[in-house]
Amino acid sequence: MLPATAAKWSGPTSPVCTSACNQLVSQRQRHRSRAEVAALCHCERNILGWLGVRPAAKTSRKLQSVISAAADSKAALDSASRSIPLRSLYPVGKAIETGNVKVSDVHTVHYQVYGNPQGQPALVVHGGPGAGCYTNHARFFDLQHWKVVLVDQRGCGSSTPLGCLVDNNTQALIDDYEKLRKRLKIKKWMLFGGSWGVALSLAYAQQHAAKVSSIVLRGVCLMRPSEIEWMFGGGAGHLQPLGWRNFKGHIPEAESDDVVAAYHKRLTSPDIAVRDAAAKAWLSWEHSVSSARTSSLQVWNGSQWQQTDFPNPGSKRLPLPLAAASQNGGSSGAPASAAASQSAGGSSSGEGAGAGASDATQQSRPAPMSAFTAQALLECHYSHNHAFLQDPLLQGIDQVRHIPCIAVQGRLDYVCPVVTAYDLHCEWPEMELRVVPNAGHSMYDSGITHELLEATDRLRKSSAKIRAAAKEQSETQSSISSNRYASI
Repeated sequence: MLPATAAKWSGPTSPVCTSACNQLVSQRQRHRSRAEVAALCHCERNILGWLGVRPAAKTSRKLQSVISAAADSKAALDSASRSIPLRSLYPVGKAIETGNVKVSDVHTVHYQVYGNPQGQPALVVHGGPGAGCYTNHARFFDLQHWKVVLVDQRGCGSSTPLGCLVDNNTQALIDDYEKLRKRLKIKKWMLFGGSWGVALSLAYAQQHAAKVSSIVLRGVCLMRPSEIEWMFGGGAGHLQPLGWRNFKGHIPEAESDDVVAAYHKRLTSPDIAVRDAAAKAWLSWEHSVSSARTSSLQVWNGSQWQQTDFPNPGSKRLPLPLAAASQNGGSSGAPASAAASQSAGGSSSGEGAGAGASDATQQSRPAPMSAFTAQALLECHYSHNHAFLQDPLLQGIDQVRHIPCIAVQGRLDYVCPVVTAYDLHCEWPEMELRVVPNAGHSMYDSGITHELLEATDRLRKSSAKIRAAAKEQSETQSSISSNRYASI
């Protein structure tokens, strides 16, 4: 039972204020858990207290005018939204099926299935390319109702051979998904794609729309030349100049006009040292961009770059760089140190194993190629070849326009800027686009996680209603046919 404060608002007559307060009430009624109800009730009481009124209380005209003016501000609703608790990932058990599919003479693709064998099917289309799938990806679904398929695309994760570029292209990946769908006897499945997985999901859906029940997208990427140029041509470097300097500095000046081609040359080098050094530089750059909104404070202390927590307690403040400055003649143009480089352990796809997950499986990969090197190689391979797309994905939207789709985009996503999501929205207005404030590229950003969980739940419920209605219609038609035969 909801608290007494759940009654409809009967205070000030301002339409704005009335609508705002009624919205809070309706939001509270949609939440089931006591903790969420309590948080929302507390939130509403704070707002009403700030406005200076109580529900069902008579107020003077003067007070009403003050309240109306205050309610016109977004501050009240912004305060409410910040107080609503964000959701966390669902629990996950052991895989109900694990296997390998020989998809070509060269490649074998690894897959795992989680959840309810009779549940609604969903395919996780991971990013990268080459990032691979993790168990945590299944936790974005209520596994009591979903049957979630995780697939490592060609050349990455547990698929073999690792890092192989032979017959590794977008059409081949689409065909692999179709072979697996038929093997698992799935009629239709939801596509859950992030980053590069957005482009691959759309490419698959445009060819096999009849096999797609719904789509959830995160960190919209269409692999257009402008997007590749943004990431590897210097655009993102304006946001992370230090990381960009290190990334571009790995390439000789003579080859710097085409950074992607220069890295492709090194990542495909037979010299393992050259290849692995290029992979480290490539992933370090991507990690610096994908983690650009973290809370670290970057400081040049006169001799080297350092990173520290922010805000920084007084006891941990770095000493003033007077001595270092005098030794360097007061110059601040010293080269970036290795200490300022980001580690290569991150993934620009924003899809890693997530907090608390072990990297032991990644580190135990046998020589001569690690999973991280394979990811850098595959990302560069697809970027260098413009994702092997024959036609821009925006030109094929009519093929998928009828499919229910929710796109979740971080406002502060610097790997896949929000403009790409907006361009997709312009071509596909039927798609629901949700731009999350204070969120970046990672699917584990709290706001992104919340919205993805909401999306999978909403699409599951709507799909269940559609199936129930179709079943009822089928039973009704069967009953009518039976009555006709009986009357004959």
